[in-house]
Order: sequence, then structure tokens, then C-alpha cells
Amino acid sequence: MSPQPRGSARFDDDRGATSLAVALLTPVFVVLLFAAVQATLWGHARTEARVAARDAAAQVARFDAGPSDARASAQARLAGSPMTGVEVSITTGAEVVVVTITATAPGIIVGTSRPISVTEAVPVERIVP
Repeated sequence: MSPQPRGSARFDDDRGATSLAVALLTPVFVVLLFAAVQATLWGHARTEARVAARDAAAQVARFDAGPSDARASAQARLAGSPMTGVEVSITTGAEVVVVTITATAPGIIVGTSRPISVTEAVPVERIVP
């Protein structure tokens, strides 16, 4: 058996490079993870608002609910969510009901909250005798 060349064992057993790479890359991965969680929070808030807007528009367009009742229903639905400053706007027309919800989506830390606005339009469908 021939012995290993001098100095090659040093590279096989060097753990300093690995720990340096981990120390440098860990903050990058933490920031990427933070951004992914934050985007998920904002997306979830938009989805909640969109569902509430669609439900309110359907109440007015298909079930003859009053706009004030649908507005109260949408605000009650979003009262349990972490969104703040929820405002519901309902515009009724002869053929379309448009509901717009604006609010502030939560952030992970202070200063990362974001205003959101979603609009849903539902065509009026009624049974005509």
C-alpha cells in the first residue's frame, strides 16, 4: 500500500469550510423563508377577502338581499380574521353586482402589513315568472 500524499488528509478532514458556508448561507435561507411566509399571509388574506366579497355579491345578485345586509354579513365574516380596517363597498346595477373589499393584511413583524383590495362581480340572476 502506498501512503497518501502529504497534505491530502488536511482537505478531507477540513470542517472549517463547511461551517463557514453554513454560517454565511443560514441568514440567506432565513430571509427567503421569512419572505415565503409573509407572501403566504398576504395571499391568505386576499383569499379570505375574495370569498367574503363573492358571497356578498351572490347574496345581493341571486337571493335579493339588501346591500346593507350583505355588507354587514361580509364585515361579520371578516371580523374574525387578522385583517384590519375592513371596508365593504357594494354597487348594484341592473345586470351586475360589484363588491369591493379593502383592508390591511397582517405582517409577521411591525411594518410588513400591506393594504389589499379585491373586487368581485356577479351577474344578476333572478327567476322571471
